[in-house]
Amino acid sequence: MVFARSIEGQELTFGVSGKLIMNAVVLYDHQTETLWSQFLAEGVQGPLTGVRMELLPSQLTTWGAWTAQHPDTLLLDRGYSLFRNDRYEGYYVSGQAGILGETNRDDRLPTKELVIGLRHGRDVIAYAYRDLASIEVLNDAYDGEPIVVTFDPDSQAAAVFERTVDGRTLTFERGDPTTMRDTETGSLWSAVQGVALDGPLKGTRLAQLPSFVSFWFSWSDFYPRTAVYQPDRTPSA
Repeated sequence: MVFARSIEGQELTFGVSGKLIMNAVVLYDHQTETLWSQFLAEGVQGPLTGVRMELLPSQLTTWGAWTAQHPDTLLLDRGYSLFRNDRYEGYYVSGQAGILGETNRDDRLPTKELVIGLRHGRDVIAYAYRDLASIEVLNDAYDGEPIVVTFDPDSQAAAVFERTVDGRTLTFERGDPTTMRDTETGSLWSAVQGVALDGPLKGTRLAQLPSFVSFWFSWSDFYPRTAVYQPDRTPSA
């Protein structure tokens, strides 16, 4: 998750408090010492309690896939050896639900299923990675707006974009593993970046929506009333 640090006219700097709320990290800012829930994206204790942080669009992907798209990327290098191994590999494949366990047991998805979630007010929905892997390009609607949810099987990166361009709703189909094509103009798009690569809309960029990538148990703990995308239903136009 990536957040803007400018909050209510102040540019804040953050640290890790060492506290957890339902297995999720709690941050603090140095200027007001407010505690912030990473998952709720808001202040939970201190002068800025209840103030929301701005969630910025981002992607969880592999280093190889990222540098293929952005070869001039700068890396915060705190020692190359840190990137050679993942210390949490055993945790990923275990049935353990965080350090504190589940607060809300929800069997609609497996405990450790990865989901990409959207939240707008009380409108909350999760898309399971296993469903996206079989669909790869999903035309849907969220909060009354047409969206497209994309998934790259190689990098396991998921993203959500608005699919309205200049007042026109586009419908997308999968191209090769990294592209999609809209049926209205025939333009070819990057499924990962949401930018038109060729065709009448070349150079146009879809607006990416801020989203959360999370284990299912964590998402359902924080949002117990979340909807879950059902692949057997007809996608919204």
